[in-house]
Amino acid sequence: MADQDVDKLRSEVTKLREDMRSITETLQEIAAGRAEQGYDRVKDGVGQARDSARKAGHAVESQIEDKPFSSVLLTFVIGLITGLLVQSRR
Repeated sequence: MADQDVDKLRSEVTKLREDMRSITETLQEIAAGRAEQGYDRVKDGVGQARDSARKAGHAVESQIEDKPFSSVLLTFVIGLITGLLVQSRR
């Protein structure tokens, strides 16, 4: 009778190992799928950010070409303000 109990216990442990292996594989598949989705989202976000930066760059270029004097004056004022702020922190 003890041998039957030991054999039954071994069988249950073997089944438990197989179940744990199956659960581990399923979790790995889920994690891989989510990682791939996250990568795709990041990739799309980077593409959108690149497009936005490119559009902003073109907008700045056209603004400078349309109004060169105003652009130089604005740049000077921004530099002056930045210089005053940096100097006041010392």
